[in-house]
Amino acid sequence: PILAIPFTFQFIISLLTGIVLGARRALLAQGLYLMMGLIGLPVFAKGGGLAYVLEPTFGYLIGMALGAGLVGLAADRLDPQRTGLKPWAIAPFNFLSLTLVYAIGVAYLFGVMNLYVGKDMTFFKTIQVGMIPFLVNDSIYCVFAALLGPRLRRIPSLRS
Repeated sequence: PILAIPFTFQFIISLLTGIVLGARRALLAQGLYLMMGLIGLPVFAKGGGLAYVLEPTFGYLIGMALGAGLVGLAADRLDPQRTGLKPWAIAPFNFLSLTLVYAIGVAYLFGVMNLYVGKDMTFFKTIQVGMIPFLVNDSIYCVFAALLGPRLRRIPSLRS
């Protein structure tokens, strides 16, 4: 294979982080996660450390952090009192987050593979490797997070 991209649950966790915590706290949590990995804690799929920014898949992590903020912003606007977010209302924002993750992740993957790794990869091939195999699972995650997230958002201990 040209590149082994691991299947993880990071994307659904980023969606749930946004829905449950809201924009500000989701961005803080995702930022903390990125910082933990970059200082060397093995929290990423392939370990950690500052050199992880040269991993072809690092762009997906950036996209997930921003996507969590986007979903959190939507959840905050749709349900400011945290009492009744509707799955059908948040689901489109989950898919918008997925689009953001793929846009950043695939572009980053393309750049790292061509400029750093030295593999000549067309953008179409990058999409074949870095997006197509994950579309079904990630779409299911979008729906599942839309169903579960609003229920978790109502938990009182998560409101403060």
